[in-house]
Amino acid sequence: MGFDQARVNRIFLPETYAEGVPYDLFRELRAEAPVCWVEEPAVGDWPGGTGYWAVLRHADVKHVLRSPELFSSNLGATQIRDPDAPADLEFVRAMMLNQDPPDHSRLRRIVAAAFTPRAVAELSEAIENRVRELIDSVRPTGAADLARLAADLPVWTLARVMGVPEQDRQLLLDWANRVIGYQDADYAHSSTADPSNLTDLGRAALAHRPTTRTTADGRPVNPRSRAALADMYAYAHALARRPAPGGVLARTLRAGLTVEEFETMFFLFAVVKRPPEHVI
Repeated sequence: MGFDQARVNRIFLPETYAEGVPYDLFRELRAEAPVCWVEEPAVGDWPGGTGYWAVLRHADVKHVLRSPELFSSNLGATQIRDPDAPADLEFVRAMMLNQDPPDHSRLRRIVAAAFTPRAVAELSEAIENRVRELIDSVRPTGAADLARLAADLPVWTLARVMGVPEQDRQLLLDWANRVIGYQDADYAHSSTADPSNLTDLGRAALAHRPTTRTTADGRPVNPRSRAALADMYAYAHALARRPAPGGVLARTLRAGLTVEEFETMFFLFAVVKRPPEHVI
């Protein structure tokens, strides 16, 4: 039995998720249309896209992921919204998510080598200590906003993995909001980090934050493009150049990543590996 196209398109529209993940719709699609074409209607200022195939059953997803010769991650990259220009596509192809073997395997080995047993043990101990601190912070009153309390830990952990100083953690939230919440006016241009609270690295990065939000033909600038995240990449390089950079990402640069691979790896950790503030 076919599905009404407008109903299928609901899995693309941001408004669908305002009330939560549509588990019932996904369950129906897996049962009756496990491989379906999803159109990309215009959303706000964003023009419609070319559409894409949604593969919804676990076994089929495994087949896609294990058959790069048929389903390439590198050919057009993996983000739903296609890059706006050939240069943007070329840049995002450097990201590990957008690589096919053997390049994908090479990047995985570099990242895995940075997470040495000693580094993982130290991180585990630090996370346990942070959890105790969070619990102790609410013991005097016995009351807390559980969602915000829990949200602190993954952001804190990522900052530690990346070597980002605590003063600059708010930058991670801004970058994630801008990339993932780009279709939401409340988050598309997120700029909540107070410069007076940032490190010198953080304040210097803000000078690179783009102010142009549209292209020459009037379209919004793709939030995942290199130009749209100039401040994040400036920060990444400044962080890695410190005399004694912390975190494992600096090790990946020394281990042989190209400039583009390092930048997109920083993007991968800063944005893709966690939800933005408004999703938490």
